[in-house]
Amino acid sequence: MDQLEQIKQPILEDLERFNQIFDETLHHSNPLLNIIFEHIRTRKGKLMRPTLLFLVAREFGIPIEATYLSAVMLELLHTASLVHDDIVDESDERRGQASVNAVYGNKEAVLVGDFLLSSSLEKASETRNLRIVDHISRLGKQLSSGEILQLSKSQMNDFSEQSYYDIIRLKT
Repeated sequence: MDQLEQIKQPILEDLERFNQIFDETLHHSNPLLNIIFEHIRTRKGKLMRPTLLFLVAREFGIPIEATYLSAVMLELLHTASLVHDDIVDESDERRGQASVNAVYGNKEAVLVGDFLLSSSLEKASETRNLRIVDHISRLGKQLSSGEILQLSKSQMNDFSEQSYYDIIRLKT
């Protein structure tokens, strides 16, 4: 068992519930959307954001429904940013596999990224907690700001070490 799997041991049930909600969120009556969502579901990353959220939540007690919705919300926002990032970077791969835009096209990828972003905001609203809605909205703006800063700096060949750290901070 690797180190990450050991870290996840105390929250396996939480991650199982997270996966259930995440997968339900990535289900739609539109067949093309479902095909693209399946592409995304089968390429899940390490789930660092939900893992960290559940570990912190467990330190304060038992996670509540808003905890699970927040974990899904964060992962949806992260996934949307990756889909959009691949389009902007004209990347054909994500995590060693074909990116959404490479397989389905840029138009579809933009719309799927937008759908994921909207789904993230929807999950935030389901918490009925305006602070969570505020935070996820600000995170979305911050991610976009980082991507725009990266794009503008690369086009102006003004890529200093400080610019690099500013971009990384905004995009992380």
